[in-house]
Amino acid sequence: MPTDTRFLPAAGSLDAEPGVHRLRPDRRVLELTLRLLGIPLLRGRLTVRRAEFVPGSLTAEIDGGSFRTRVPLLSAMVTRELGTVWFTGEESAEQPSAEFAGRLDFGDSTRDLVLGGELRAAGEGRVILWLRGTLPPPRRPLRTVSRIVRLLARRPIHLEFAGEFVR
Repeated sequence: MPTDTRFLPAAGSLDAEPGVHRLRPDRRVLELTLRLLGIPLLRGRLTVRRAEFVPGSLTAEIDGGSFRTRVPLLSAMVTRELGTVWFTGEESAEQPSAEFAGRLDFGDSTRDLVLGGELRAAGEGRVILWLRGTLPPPRRPLRTVSRIVRLLARRPIHLEFAGEFVR
């Protein structure tokens, strides 16, 4: 068989939606941090199940049950409360800095969230998105059975997301 033979992609394997970038599952991280006087008291990570980036908008589905931290019992308490979390945001700034103003939906609660950071091209059909922001405490106290979760929810939560998106 000749070595210079080129194969065409299978029918239907080409990207049907031009401009849509999907998150690589092996190249993403979402970290939450609670701070007191600038000192991180608690850090945890969540798994982003899937995310899509189209120039101008970002949507992400986050698995709230995947919350992991070094405090053993806290992880179990928080994961019972979260469920699936959705973020939908529209871009409000141009490259190289990016800013997404959107909504964070979890359970029966919806909160406004602004994430700012950088968007960089990383090659043909690949972009790297790094965002960070602060989720303010809820206006009304949470109705939850866990006193610890209520106490933690009174603090602003710092979010940091990094991921590689491919076409």
